[in-house]
Amino acid sequence: MKKEYILGILFFSGLWGISEAALGGVLYKAEIAHASAILTVIGLVILTFANVYFPQKGTATAIAGLAMLYKFLNAPFFACHLLGILLIGFCYDLALNILKIRNRSVSAAVTVYASYGLFALMITYLARYEHWVQGGFGKVMNHIGVGGTIAALLCAIMVPLSYRFAKRLKVSIPMPFVYRRQLLPGSVFFATAVLWVFGLAVSLFS
Repeated sequence: MKKEYILGILFFSGLWGISEAALGGVLYKAEIAHASAILTVIGLVILTFANVYFPQKGTATAIAGLAMLYKFLNAPFFACHLLGILLIGFCYDLALNILKIRNRSVSAAVTVYASYGLFALMITYLARYEHWVQGGFGKVMNHIGVGGTIAALLCAIMVPLSYRFAKRLKVSIPMPFVYRRQLLPGSVFFATAVLWVFGLAVSLFS
């Protein structure tokens, strides 16, 4: 596996992970309505940039898995949040690489509805998470129909815009994920190292 690919996965997963741990913590603490929709948009935008540089199958799932780990290390444990992150990455791969939906708005909407649907069903009827079990089928449908629709609409707008911007960026900067032994400020390698060292430090000393 190329070093550029590993560095890219670590970089994008670190970005997603810190957004979930930092911004997610603020949104949930403030009890912002449909906070998960905002975090879903950020996640899909990050995955879209990653997909432009690394279109390989399974990349989104790998990034989601590491982002999930990052949040686990740096935020109070909520199994539902971690499952939600993993399912977004998996469903992004599903929409683009298995269903092969090339329209970015449609693939974004499919990713959102599939991940929200799988999440609600799994957390309620398989994991039987108490908060969800008490809400029952009504909570499941509200999560998919209301929260999912808000996130799907936002992602259907933001993902195509992000894709176009990322394509232009790739023309200007074809491969910023080149591994260099020197830890140069301003480089992607430096930014990735800072993200993960910060995350591990917070985990160790919190």
